[in-house]
Amino acid sequence: MIEFRAQELHEDGAFREAEYAFDGTPAEGWTVLREGKIWLELPPGYEPLETVCCGICSTDQARRFLPFALPQIIGHEALAVDSRGRLVAAEINASCTALGLPEDEKCPLCACGLSTHCTSRLTLGIDRLPGGFGPRMLAPEGAVVPVPADLPVDDALLVEPFAAALHAAERIDLDSAETVAVLGAGRLGLLVVAALRALRDRSGRAFTIVVTETDRRRAALARAVGADELWTGPRNDPVADVVVEATGSVDGLGQALSMARREVHVKSTTGRETLGLRHLTAMVVDEISLAPLDIEKDQALWSESSQTALVFGQRPAKETADALEQRGLVLSCLAAEELPGAAPDDWTPSDVVVVSSLEMADRALRPWHGSERGLVRPRGTILIDNRADTAPLTARLFERHLRLTTSRCGDFERAFPYLRDLHRSGAALGERLITHRLRATDMAAAMKSANDPCALKVVVEHEFVYNE
Repeated sequence: MIEFRAQELHEDGAFREAEYAFDGTPAEGWTVLREGKIWLELPPGYEPLETVCCGICSTDQARRFLPFALPQIIGHEALAVDSRGRLVAAEINASCTALGLPEDEKCPLCACGLSTHCTSRLTLGIDRLPGGFGPRMLAPEGAVVPVPADLPVDDALLVEPFAAALHAAERIDLDSAETVAVLGAGRLGLLVVAALRALRDRSGRAFTIVVTETDRRRAALARAVGADELWTGPRNDPVADVVVEATGSVDGLGQALSMARREVHVKSTTGRETLGLRHLTAMVVDEISLAPLDIEKDQALWSESSQTALVFGQRPAKETADALEQRGLVLSCLAAEELPGAAPDDWTPSDVVVVSSLEMADRALRPWHGSERGLVRPRGTILIDNRADTAPLTARLFERHLRLTTSRCGDFERAFPYLRDLHRSGAALGERLITHRLRATDMAAAMKSANDPCALKVVVEHEFVYNE
């Protein structure tokens, strides 16, 4: 029995201490107890870890606005020590793949390589699974990644947000891009800049990395970690092929749309309605793309003949339906009134969903109350087939035929070599970005520090001390 006390987040935004216990073994599974009562049952495959430290990110700050139950021990940017004494990082998704299930027992998404979108996943420090602001954690054995011995601990602590930043850099369309702008040089924006620099160095691509930032200190940091140019603020005209929105603010998306020529990539989540889109956070979690429907310009969408397309809501014009089918998509239609009242167990999401308005895009993202499932599959695309839609976001997308893309978490094993490259080049990410260190026993103070405009990365530390 592993017993401990930890600060947990409640719905009112306050942290209160609670008593927890992990009862079980990796081979037999675990019962998580809270205040002596069963809180969570976990199957075999989870490894107990002793937490060393954990970073605070914007998701933690917005956690009470997200659609997951509270109270919870939050925090997912954690370093810990495993039973063999190794310093490790735990990837956040407790998926079929991470638990080592055989192929015939995996969910459909894990079976096709989308384990970060596992339909039965728990998420460390976000959805049910106790996170890194507690002194002990349980993580799937397949999600525990040893930290390279030649990487400083402070750099390693950034692996979760850096992996997400690297995944964003790899998701955006860099082919023929001349300028990539990162909106905001906060903790996320700086890591996106570093990831773009590391990816450019390894790939040999030639694009300019621009950062928009009004704060001189942060602008200097952006230059130090890889920015080629600095702008003192957002522009109101299209000045970059791709704009990465990394401000973590509701206003950031509108600024990014004004600056982009081809693509806006949303990396941060606020849990709030943005430009008329209620489910932007769900869109980021599912890594969905949103764009105006243009049959001729969207050739990349029609590259696989096995793709499915769902027209949701208003039935399309005959020429639209014919064009979709001519490009090999298996087309079906679903009127809004035909939508089942609850999520069917056998519902298969489509690769592409065509809608008539932003409102219908919202419904396609989360059609069933209380369910995190959508009509479009993770990493799929929603296309709006209506230039006359009055939503502000729709108008901006149609104005320059912009594509709105999103991304979530990344692969730690893939990220560590890039972090090593940056360390060897003198980027010193941990040294530059970590501005505050506080004890995990005072989460209220730690979160207050994270909300300070002068803070970048705030780290909470546990009593366990890891000696390199």
